[in-house]
Amino acid sequence: MITKAVSFTSNKPFKPNLVQRTLSRIGSVIPDKINDFCDLSSTGSMKRMPFLALAGVCVLGARYFQARNEDEKREVFTRDSVAVVTTVYGVPLLKKLAGMFINKKTGIPVAHGDHSFRKNLNPENGVQLASYEQLAEWLSVKNTDAFNGIKNNFAGFCENIRNLGGDVLKCFNVLDKNSKNVINGLAESLGYTKEINNKNIVGLIKKAEKATDPKIKQQLEPLKKMFVGENELLTKASHYKSATEFSCIAATAFLLGGLLPWFNINHTKNLYKKRKSENNSLNNEPNKTAPINNLSIMKKFETFQKTGQLV
Repeated sequence: MITKAVSFTSNKPFKPNLVQRTLSRIGSVIPDKINDFCDLSSTGSMKRMPFLALAGVCVLGARYFQARNEDEKREVFTRDSVAVVTTVYGVPLLKKLAGMFINKKTGIPVAHGDHSFRKNLNPENGVQLASYEQLAEWLSVKNTDAFNGIKNNFAGFCENIRNLGGDVLKCFNVLDKNSKNVINGLAESLGYTKEINNKNIVGLIKKAEKATDPKIKQQLEPLKKMFVGENELLTKASHYKSATEFSCIAATAFLLGGLLPWFNINHTKNLYKKRKSENNSLNNEPNKTAPINNLSIMKKFETFQKTGQLV
């Protein structure tokens, strides 16, 4: 029995619906400068800075003007504004800090970019957490021949790890606990007398690659093979990245869903307690009335007894 293949590809040209046509017309009248500044895309995304300004005007502004009393107006600043800023900046900022911490603490590069304070004020600039594709490109190769396609070969590959904020020696140690012995043996063969550290390891590898002695080439080969395929270094870096993503989202969720509501509730309770205490103190004050002049009253009573007239 022969069955006819069914094609799911339509031959009819694409026709946008009314909503798509309307959005297209609106997009066509947006000035190019605004479009470039906001970095508007077809998926509806935009840069965080203009998004923060838009949220501040539309969300916080509307919330403030619709507030029914002073307490709700206060909540706009103590809760809503912090929530908006945290949503826009919280996760990117935590990712930057976590990425820099992991780079320094473990020696495995999971983040890259300019470390200056001014650059990192903008979520799109400064330090950025690497993608899984970037980690695979930084920390692994398909085979040892792939190093030939990199500038300065294997030394250039290691230099890139160092430039990204990683520690090459620590990375070797993650790949193989015996790598230190291999590196020390290579240094001895090359006549290195100084202790090998992250600063001179790249120079050592460069010298080894330029050497003509087959023994040195043979000693270098195990170090190259460590980076082939899904190695332990790439696995750890991926785990660090995943843990960082999860912890940043969890921390932001805790701040928005736990800490901010708790602060707002307690702050409101304290305000009402203070107001109640002030009202009670006013109600408990004694009434201030003029003192009674008993002597004057007695004189008037004596006059009334004598004359029969009340003065």
